Amino acid sequence: MLKDLNQLIKDCRDHFDSLEYTGDIHIDEHLATLLKQEFATIESKSECHIFPFSISLISEDGLRAELPSSLLWYAYAFWPLDEALVAYQQTRNDLRNHLTEKGFKSDDVKPFFKKLPSKDLDYSSPIGLEIKSFLDAMDLGDADNFHKLITDRSWWIQPYKKSEQTTGKTLDRGDVFQSALTLAARLIVANAAKLQSVVRTFTQSQTIREYFEQLDKDPIRYQDQSSLPTAKATPHLAIAAKNEIIYGAPGTGKSHKIAEKTAGQKKIVTVFHPDTQHSDFVGALKPTMSGGAVAYQFRPGPFTTALIEALTHADEHVYLIIEEINRAPAAAVFGELFQLLDRENGASKYDIDATDPDMLSYINQQLADQGIAPITKLALPNNLSLLATMNSSDQAVMPLDTAFKRRWSFEYVKIDFSNPDVSQQTFKLSTSDGEKTITWKNFANHVVNRKLQDIGVPEDRLLGPFFLNKEELDSDESAQQSLCGKLFVYLWDDVLRHKGRTNLFKEGISTFGALQALFNQGDSPVFNETVEQLIIEHSEAPPAVIDVDEEDRDNNE
Repeated sequence: MLKDLNQLIKDCRDHFDSLEYTGDIHIDEHLATLLKQEFATIESKSECHIFPFSISLISEDGLRAELPSSLLWYAYAFWPLDEALVAYQQTRNDLRNHLTEKGFKSDDVKPFFKKLPSKDLDYSSPIGLEIKSFLDAMDLGDADNFHKLITDRSWWIQPYKKSEQTTGKTLDRGDVFQSALTLAARLIVANAAKLQSVVRTFTQSQTIREYFEQLDKDPIRYQDQSSLPTAKATPHLAIAAKNEIIYGAPGTGKSHKIAEKTAGQKKIVTVFHPDTQHSDFVGALKPTMSGGAVAYQFRPGPFTTALIEALTHADEHVYLIIEEINRAPAAAVFGELFQLLDRENGASKYDIDATDPDMLSYINQQLADQGIAPITKLALPNNLSLLATMNSSDQAVMPLDTAFKRRWSFEYVKIDFSNPDVSQQTFKLSTSDGEKTITWKNFANHVVNRKLQDIGVPEDRLLGPFFLNKEELDSDESAQQSLCGKLFVYLWDDVLRHKGRTNLFKEGISTFGALQALFNQGDSPVFNETVEQLIIEHSEAPPAVIDVDEEDRDNNE
């Protein structure tokens, strides 16, 4: 449906004028991610960088467009006009194609469009008659509005003040609709080359519009930087620091996801286990030999190392990555650092006294070596993020208490076998119907997971697509070792312990040792009849067998 552009321009301007504040707005991490996704298609030939208060687009030629975050207010108010102009642009293109199909040459069509919009449009000319035919085939309201577009410039091109710049655009130009949007927004044309791209992110994404609605839009005021706490007076980064836990079923790619998020960044990685203690995480005094005598020296843990990295590289983002966070008593491991997890604009909302003077002394010594002033309290700077992985199906897990969890955001990694990185390797399985060849994807997803779901196994105990990797399935020998030594162990000990192992494996296999021995024979089925049927159903078709004698007879004939 083609909308009334005249009324729409008025409505969008009224909306913009009603906004109490139209200055710079803080682009938080989530909005930055959403905007970057849209710019990837809208400005596909440009490199996009999102900062807290600006957007930078760099063309293939290296030319830069630096866009203030205040342009998002125009996107917020004028996206309905952009959406309507897209529909008109498509209709104009349809009309040009229609004229070409009717035999009019480009040399005739282009000069004609160069005269539009014009009140002197001659509907009795050959092209005019065909345009009238095109309009007659349209909905009555759409035809009336499109007629206004091609005949009445003032109906949809409405500059705040008329000039040569604002009256020269005609319908043959590719940027005429972009110009109409810029003029409707009452922006100086020279300053608004990328306005349409910014507005288009809102036009194309309802998610962005809805998120912007609930965003904190308080005015950004100047303030005395010297009044800011030292720990928080770090430069603005493109993404504010956060505490995030990535969780999901085993083999869904949680660690890989973190590796992608932190690619090219400074990071410190640690793995929690049931014996991890606070001193392992923070650091402690440990004996060392000095001049033939035993001395004690503070040895930093991963937290202290990450904190020093962040404080000494304030213009870079640093990540402390904790693998398997719930395999240790996490709240106890963090201890008093628990208080630092409350954040405001990426930095700790509250600071704390260092309970370990040796730790504080060590940190300040490292800062002094870099010419940085010492700290008196502990706080997370706004360039230090904590990322963790969690698999709630692990039998060794320890529950995270509610207060601890409340200070983290959670991202669930779903089971996705459509991922192109999932192994396509095949392996052989013995069944009562003979040996079958099946892909890892089909076996894990359509055989094992399907059967586990049928017996009510929760999603976090199902198999993720990367439970076995490509190297583990690289040959028949390695596949057999990985299936028995890794997959079967998980299914036998963790998943089916309380569900009944005969739901997957044959009757009569009472111990894992018996299962292993039977499977390693190579020609003995280990799965029950239902599972075997699924294996047969999803196995690879055997290669066609060519009757050589028959082929020779055919050739002789």
